[in-house]
Amino acid sequence: MAFPIPPWLNQYRASANSFLSQYEPLILLITPLFSLLIARILQSIFLVIHERGLKATIISFVMSAIKLVPGVKKYIDSEKQKIVDKLQGSSNRDGWRTELPKTGLGDNVLVQMRDEKQKDVTWQGKCSGTVYIGGNENEGHFSLINEACSMFAHTNPLHLSVFPSVVRFEAEVVAMTAAILGSKEKASGGQICGNMTSGGTESILLAVKSSRDYMKAKKGITKPEMIIPVSAHSAYDKAAQYFKIKLWRVPVDKEFRADVKAIKRYINKNTIMIVGSAPGFPHGIIDPIEELGDLASSYQICFHVDLCLGGFVLPFARKLGYPVPPFDFTVQGVTSISVDVHKYGLAPKGTSVVLYRNREIRKV
Repeated sequence: MAFPIPPWLNQYRASANSFLSQYEPLILLITPLFSLLIARILQSIFLVIHERGLKATIISFVMSAIKLVPGVKKYIDSEKQKIVDKLQGSSNRDGWRTELPKTGLGDNVLVQMRDEKQKDVTWQGKCSGTVYIGGNENEGHFSLINEACSMFAHTNPLHLSVFPSVVRFEAEVVAMTAAILGSKEKASGGQICGNMTSGGTESILLAVKSSRDYMKAKKGITKPEMIIPVSAHSAYDKAAQYFKIKLWRVPVDKEFRADVKAIKRYINKNTIMIVGSAPGFPHGIIDPIEELGDLASSYQICFHVDLCLGGFVLPFARKLGYPVPPFDFTVQGVTSISVDVHKYGLAPKGTSVVLYRNREIRKV
């Protein structure tokens, strides 16, 4: 049974057709532009989700929405400023010199230095992650370091012929460090090399730069990208900025270890390296180095292992019988390692080593 069409509907159809016919050229122009705008917005959203992950994106959206509530943003900004003011006012700067003195201070320099040192916290054995020194000022290790630093304070290792002693000591430190990290094993290839640096950050920076240059020479990558777990050290962020590398930070798994499957999803033709830590600083957990090594090998990309914290612990823990998983150059795929001698190597602050699997990676 057919129902009669109401007169008002016919009138509406006529009006709509008249409108469409009148503005048809404009609609034909606006529709693709509007569709393109929507597509770009969706693309941006999916890109943010891909970079940050869905959970982080939702949290960021919720926080942005909360800040739109009247008074909330102002409150957050005021709390941030309180922290800044506290940090800036944490030290009493009254009496601090801002210009060179008109006359020399003579022996008073040492007197003032001793006075200021009295204000330092007694840190021996009480400040984890700050300074790694065995014993105290009255024990042999501390005195040995003081005497060694005094003996070589006025040397310049850039001038090999003038200071061959320093060159020898650096070479020996690098060789001994490499030896405990697999250089003597057949799996390492027997070409491990490296040099000393001023700390873990510099070691990581050099490893990243070497990987970038090596991948450019080997695979022609000119728009480099690297993939790291969110638990990795902030030095990789610095390296990405310094050396113009796109950085992907990937969420860790439920055990706070690098998620190998997640990292694999980010690998593309521009990927130069992936990263693992043994252990990572936030959680003290060793990433699955062996699995990451297999992944790097299968894609023929570099793989850096951050052993800054564990480099002088894990080899000896293994000898003591602890179940330490593979972490060094015996793992195929590991192309570089950073390890801090000034941590559990108990050297003075400002001493680290960066190692490479072979000379080819280092020389580029």
